[in-house]
Amino acid sequence: MAKAVHLGAWFLLGCIASSFVAWLGALHPALFRVMWVVYIMSTAALGVALVTDDAVRQFFKLSEHDYYALLIAIAAAIFLGGMLSWLIGG
Repeated sequence: MAKAVHLGAWFLLGCIASSFVAWLGALHPALFRVMWVVYIMSTAALGVALVTDDAVRQFFKLSEHDYYALLIAIAAAIFLGGMLSWLIGG
């Protein structure tokens, strides 16, 4: 139970960070470009993590299921955080 709460807290932290980046992008036109750079770099990092999955997974000593669950959680946190900020009207 404690591990589930711990992982849930990390997921919510990712959602909050993504929402914060989207909010900053909506706050000022100059920060809008920075927001897109952050999202593009995050997408590129996820793409590299998918392409180099065997080497990265062995480096972090994760099982295959845990590694892909982590990638899915990161992608969902980025998506949900940005969408929440957009839905609120930011």
